[in-house]
Amino acid sequence: MKRFAALLLLALSVFAQSSGAQALGPKAARQAAQGIVPKVLEALAARDFAKLASFIGDDGLAVSPYVMLDDSDVRLSRSDLKRCATDPEVRLWGEKDGSGDPIETTCSQYFDEFVWNADYRNADEVLYNEPRQRGNDINNNHEFAPDGIVVELHIRGTSDEAEMNWKSLRLIFRQGDKGLSLIAITRDVWTI
Repeated sequence: MKRFAALLLLALSVFAQSSGAQALGPKAARQAAQGIVPKVLEALAARDFAKLASFIGDDGLAVSPYVMLDDSDVRLSRSDLKRCATDPEVRLWGEKDGSGDPIETTCSQYFDEFVWNADYRNADEVLYNEPRQRGNDINNNHEFAPDGIVVELHIRGTSDEAEMNWKSLRLIFRQGDKGLSLIAITRDVWTI
């Protein structure tokens, strides 16, 4: 179902691009977002959800435990995010790769396991609007926001399992009346 949704989003993005939505090139995207990215990363590292909420637009923050985004993903409002550290509500965030078991956890636990599971401030590679298909899950981040800025913070794998233990955090921004807003966070890892 997610793959079908990704194909639908891809088709819609082609239509959106032809109707005026225009992605920035890598250099322009870097210039536009390089000031906000370290602030978002610092908020994530400090688990400062109130600060993180200040970067979110009116439509909230879509979060996906894997690289593909679709309509079933959790969308957090500013107030949801501000309460994240202490909110006892257990949400369904998606399904675990391989087992298909539900990812049912609190917001704080979700961010620990599926967002800030490495120090992305020290990423090996930072890409701005440069799509990369790293694993075998469909990366539709650029189609999700064809007029946005997708920042990938990639940490290379290590040891003999380097091809399988790499990870990327993707921050997706959109330009609005008040500047750039963080609209989505995805994680890319090796999946089965």
